[in-house]
Amino acid sequence: MSQSSPTHMGCHKIIRFALPLLLIFIFLYVSITRLPDTPLHECIKDGKPCVKIENDVIANEDISEKNVESFKEEYTYQQVIENSKKICKGKNFQIGKMVQSFYDCVTNDNEILLVHYLEGWRELIKFMDSMGSVFGFISHETMTKINILQGYLDGENGKSYKTIKSMINYELENQVVNFKYLPSKQVPSGCRTLLRMHRALKWLEVFLYKVGTSPGHDKTSEMCAEAYHKTLSHYHSWFIRQVAEVAFLAMPPVEDMYKIVCVKDHEEAKVVLLTTVDSIVKVYNITQELYTINNMLDLP
Repeated sequence: MSQSSPTHMGCHKIIRFALPLLLIFIFLYVSITRLPDTPLHECIKDGKPCVKIENDVIANEDISEKNVESFKEEYTYQQVIENSKKICKGKNFQIGKMVQSFYDCVTNDNEILLVHYLEGWRELIKFMDSMGSVFGFISHETMTKINILQGYLDGENGKSYKTIKSMINYELENQVVNFKYLPSKQVPSGCRTLLRMHRALKWLEVFLYKVGTSPGHDKTSEMCAEAYHKTLSHYHSWFIRQVAEVAFLAMPPVEDMYKIVCVKDHEEAKVVLLTTVDSIVKVYNITQELYTINNMLDLP
């Protein structure tokens, strides 16, 4: 009986591990850059048209501030931020900076400051980069969206883009937003650009929540897949959902995630991750309400 050569076996291993990485790359690229190509009620689920869901299907995964607090115990976000600065010192990604940015987003009047929103996303990009080089191109695409919004913020009408609410009001009053189609030869509106980031933010929020509230031995691939099914999958065709199922196999183990967020075990991870989720939930909920009351959840 002939045996495979070491070279043949090496190639087999490369193919076996490279395929899931390639698929997750394609999936995340589509998630951030291509959602949605059709209105929600025109999507396909299991080969059949999806049922029209009022408001935004993402809101169905209810992570309220109260149920996050029930897990967080006595820790405050300031403690998490300070501990992160000490423990993550020298690392490119410091989760405390991300928490700080998202908390700084919310004003006393419950408005979202765009400058801090973008800062929070810049830190999220560092988080994705820390998960592996396969996320590099996704980071680039996300940075493109950040740069679009930063361009509006730094432009001649920058004062109108100070908060998400003021941006929506300005773009609606000046007919910057197109509700029927995306003009091919102009920069996407701030509202459309932020909506794509808003949807991706919910996916990450749900995923981090599941990791933080899990017993500590669940697979990140399964938790990420479950978060996907409750959020972004509703915007995807049947084909993309099948690609996603395979792509999640390339997710790193939970122990690697603990290293990324600078914790040594699940108990520490629970505190840090749920504090992070708490900061994101506030931002997401306020943004979601603004898009809902302005009927902007299905912008093309």
